[in-house]
Amino acid sequence: MKELEVKLNTNSYKIIIEDGLLNHLSFYIKQVYQNNKIFIITDDNVEKLYLNNVIKSLEKDFIVDYVIIPHGEKSKSIITYADVCEKLIDKGIKRNNLLIALGGGVVGDLCGFVAATLYRGLPYVGIPTSLLAQMDSSIGGKTGIDFYNLKNIIGAFKQPKMVLIDPLTLNTLDKREFNNGMGELIKHGAIGNANLLNMLKSKPRIDENIIAESLSVKKKVVEADEFDLGDRMKLNFGHTFGHAIELKYNYKHGEAVAIGMLMALRIGIKLKITDEECLNEIENILKLYDLPCDYFDYNDYLDDIIYDKKNIAGVINFIFLTHLGECVIYKIDENKLKEKLNEC
Repeated sequence: MKELEVKLNTNSYKIIIEDGLLNHLSFYIKQVYQNNKIFIITDDNVEKLYLNNVIKSLEKDFIVDYVIIPHGEKSKSIITYADVCEKLIDKGIKRNNLLIALGGGVVGDLCGFVAATLYRGLPYVGIPTSLLAQMDSSIGGKTGIDFYNLKNIIGAFKQPKMVLIDPLTLNTLDKREFNNGMGELIKHGAIGNANLLNMLKSKPRIDENIIAESLSVKKKVVEADEFDLGDRMKLNFGHTFGHAIELKYNYKHGEAVAIGMLMALRIGIKLKITDEECLNEIENILKLYDLPCDYFDYNDYLDDIIYDKKNIAGVINFIFLTHLGECVIYKIDENKLKEKLNEC
């Protein structure tokens, strides 16, 4: 068992990483929740795999109900959000009741957004079952839904009461979905842990130790910048172009981030910010986990990134590696974006 604590001014919380954790959830839930009703939000894929076991693990100590959404990115929508809120209200949810996000990133983002907004705020616990969610969306308090063909453009910061990770859930992922999560895990190594990248070269089993090693990078960045106004932007390495590619083509999030990282590396090298060694090293690790390394011309996506969340008051914040395990934030005014990148 591994335990990390995300220490924030607003709401600190523990991340518990333990094989078989789903079998004794009540032990952990009771540490952060003293009322008796729990509402689980999950999708129709995770329902078949884990919902009954999770309910059995909780029902000795809690009254448990649930809402099931269709799996897939399309459920991160205003329509699904409204439907979930309506069903929870019909089931009698009250302001002091706990939500549980049981599933991957879509479930976590949607449940977190419901928790941030319904009754102006409900407590929730994240139980991520995919590697992508365990590496990324379940940690840090970012919640949201897609809108106007833009990813996570509507959202709120809402920290969980606790995050509970059972690495054994990774055994039920297909190869593509597992590698999807590896995109974010590799990103953590790229921006803040060169040792993790070296560990990944031997394709180790992704266990409690590897997950904790990866999450320690995100934990450190989130603690330094809870609301994504400074250093936390470093977690967006690969996302500036990755988000645009993810929404336009049939790529999963981690796959699109892999492509976005390579695009950022090429631009960083041209701007003489990034050590050229980084491109070959990262590309080789991505290929090791069958992540796409297709070439995309960044010029084709400059209009898309103007509307990305990383555009703050007309300034695009690019994340570039300097060396493996080290990165910087590079600001470009949106009006000078094309001119600046065409120079390199």
